[in-house]
Amino acid sequence: MSGIIPTDKKQLRACLLCSLIKKQEQFFKSGCDNCESLLEMRGHMDRVMDCTSQHYDGAIAVMQPSESWVAKWQRIDKFEKGIYAVQVQGRLPEEIEDELEGKGIKYRPRDGSARD
Repeated sequence: MSGIIPTDKKQLRACLLCSLIKKQEQFFKSGCDNCESLLEMRGHMDRVMDCTSQHYDGAIAVMQPSESWVAKWQRIDKFEKGIYAVQVQGRLPEEIEDELEGKGIKYRPRDGSARD
């Protein structure tokens, strides 16, 4: 659990794909708990900087994602427990979006601009 929850509020960033909030150092050391197989941030500071944002609004602590209506509303009910941003400002770089598309994954920005 200690690897998921940030230990302080300095250098917090949110994943642009799933909105998980962690310290910059945590993303560098262990990647994103939900997206590592897709974004490959572990050990690559340039990927951490490209795939996360320090600009986000709100935070949701989710301990039982599959049982939370808030997690379902935020579309994070299939993710790992942790702290998630309500909205994340910024977009993944176009080349990373293309990589995701090549893997059959449709990127939906977490900034509130994509609506169903």
